Amino acid sequence: MIAHLLPIVVIFLTQELTFEERNKIEIIDDDKLVPYQETYFDAGPVTGNILNAHYFPGINLYNSGRYTRAEQECSYVLLRPQYTSAHPKQNEFMSVSYYLRGMIYFYHARGVGHYTAAKDDFEAALKWNPQNHIVYIELARLYASLGFQEQALSLLRHVLQLMPDKIISDEARKQLDAYTKASSSSSVTPSPAATQPRP
Repeated sequence: MIAHLLPIVVIFLTQELTFEERNKIEIIDDDKLVPYQETYFDAGPVTGNILNAHYFPGINLYNSGRYTRAEQECSYVLLRPQYTSAHPKQNEFMSVSYYLRGMIYFYHARGVGHYTAAKDDFEAALKWNPQNHIVYIELARLYASLGFQEQALSLLRHVLQLMPDKIISDEARKQLDAYTKASSSSSVTPSPAATQPRP
């Protein structure tokens, strides 16, 4: 069954989504109500208060299961890279924002294009910061969930060559073993990594 869908999936994953197409993706929040809260870190040189008003609250909302609002905060940061251009950690801020938004589209959304949106965001996260090793694992999970085992295995082998920290390398090895064993089966069910972004 999945083999017949692969050409369609490949074509769809290579298309970039428009702003309107992204807006049609439904994001699913957890049941708990967690309010938005601004943070008050001395976060360094930025334009306005983008880190304390959007970046850090976005991470907190994501960790609390308020994915709709977290997606909005991440998008706000991503649409304004010039606001963090003077900060020495801009690449990290942008990479984490893309990673979180990709996680939302992958695990907490439904509708046409949510896998493409997740893939695009994971790839953008790696462009901003190739050392954001957890992104390789999530991108591998995305490919594996769609039946692209070889691409998933290649990403996991690549991240292990980068010699990430122990938590990431253990997770990559675990996924590599699981996908290697499951390469003869038709489906692999992804699960979010235990590693959460740190503000």
